[in-house]
Amino acid sequence: MNDNDGGLDGRLAEGTHVNGTLEFKRVLRIDGRFEGNVKSPGKLILGPTAQVDAEIAVGELEVQGNLRGKVQAKDRLLIREGGVVEASIVTGKLAIESGAIFRGSCEMPEQEPLPEPKAEAKPATRPVSDSKPAPPKANYPVQSKPPVQT
Repeated sequence: MNDNDGGLDGRLAEGTHVNGTLEFKRVLRIDGRFEGNVKSPGKLILGPTAQVDAEIAVGELEVQGNLRGKVQAKDRLLIREGGVVEASIVTGKLAIESGAIFRGSCEMPEQEPLPEPKAEAKPATRPVSDSKPAPPKANYPVQSKPPVQT
């Protein structure tokens, strides 16, 4: 393939059927049928007409077609609208667009923990009470009642 192909290392076109092992370095696109194993530090793209039944270990995987098998996508797995994935997945990041289908399991290993934020000094606060304060008392002059006449 040449540079006009968008940096693809290779492509399995629609209508092809390959059974075996695929290894590549940068980017490979499958639009046909593939059965077997895929190994790469790069990106695998399964186009809308792809039918793949495989054990896959890649850096990144994008699925628009149909995939069955086991997947290890070190950096990221993206299932696009229309994509169907039935697989056991281990990935760093998983994105599933609306209209995509995922059936199976997904494990996302822990990344290195982020450093904890530094503790900041907080001003002293009074405890908050749930009760409402009593209304102020009225200071009205007391008037005596006039005597009752009989």
